[in-house]
Amino acid sequence: MSRAGVGAVLVTLAACRPAVPFQLAVVRGRVSQLRLIGAPGAHINARLKPALELANGTVLRFDSPHVSADSAYFVDAPTVEAPIEQAVHTGIVRASVCSAGEKLCRSFALAVRF
Repeated sequence: MSRAGVGAVLVTLAACRPAVPFQLAVVRGRVSQLRLIGAPGAHINARLKPALELANGTVLRFDSPHVSADSAYFVDAPTVEAPIEQAVHTGIVRASVCSAGEKLCRSFALAVRF
């Protein structure tokens, strides 16, 4: 794989209030890797796996083998691999996130284009 085909891009397109506590990172290659990066202090819920719903109807589920001791939150950024050959994709990332100091997780939806 050539270096020219690989690059990291942070994607956030439309976020309504309250601010979405995560971003989608895309590392393009033959098989692209998508990662959810939580904001400082935010915990992405591992019991309700985050999903990317692409405009063509495909649903990709994020996961990571590294979770908290009670299996409630991801310790590392959850990822998913996708054979993305088209130049531009749109979709919605849905994730449940607990902000620092809160015991209740909230559902967030983030429209993305990458």
